[in-house]
Amino acid sequence: MLVAIIAGGVLVSYFWLPFAPDDTSGGRLMPPGGDHLLGTDKLGRDLLTQLLIGGRIALATALGAVAVGGILGVSFGLLAGFATRWLDDAAAVVLDILIAFPTLLLAMLIVAGTGASLGTAILAIGLAMAAIVARLTRVLVKQVLGRDYITAARIAGISWPRIVASHVLPNIAPVVLVNLALQAGLAVLAEASLSYLGLGTPPPNASWGRMLYEAQATVLTAPAAALAPGLALVALVIGMNLTADGLRDLADPRRANR
Repeated sequence: MLVAIIAGGVLVSYFWLPFAPDDTSGGRLMPPGGDHLLGTDKLGRDLLTQLLIGGRIALATALGAVAVGGILGVSFGLLAGFATRWLDDAAAVVLDILIAFPTLLLAMLIVAGTGASLGTAILAIGLAMAAIVARLTRVLVKQVLGRDYITAARIAGISWPRIVASHVLPNIAPVVLVNLALQAGLAVLAEASLSYLGLGTPPPNASWGRMLYEAQATVLTAPAAALAPGLALVALVIGMNLTADGLRDLADPRRANR
């Protein structure tokens, strides 16, 4: 429900906004009320408008980073799972080195080298996420390949591509999807952190992280400017984590029955 409410607000923002994103006619640091339900920021922009636009960026980052991390991670994990022993060991070492770097630090290095933009932030977070997904996929593929039905399929003359499509991917999909749902929340936090540090989506686009940065100087005189993006960020991340818990229950019949 938390994710659905925020996604619904973001969807509405594509058709209607209370004010233009660059409208500064509302007066600086106005309190909530009247035409400005959440008040205005230090430049006189409507906070609800900025919050809705920031929601677009947060959801776009979550979906984009999960897509990049999922495709690259699952692909690399499948290759590592089918690789020979020494290639598998080399892949495991590479993944361990990448995972040793914190996701935010790795994303900061990539963004700092290529320039700040929403696309760069999504790519950087997705690449950092791909290492985690790849290691999980590699372990799951190894487990599935050791099953008797895989041996039976090979004896029956079924090709490896068909085995991957019919047996491997369907069996690893539930666990991978749960992990990707958890990673989506981390992606939102990472984008907000990058924007707070000035490495995320550049102005004039609003981002919850940059809204927090801009509001920290006036948090005592105009708390709504900091509370609005902060609470929205917390709600979205908690909602994504709870969604991941629900997917985990659906993927595990024993948990669902219990």
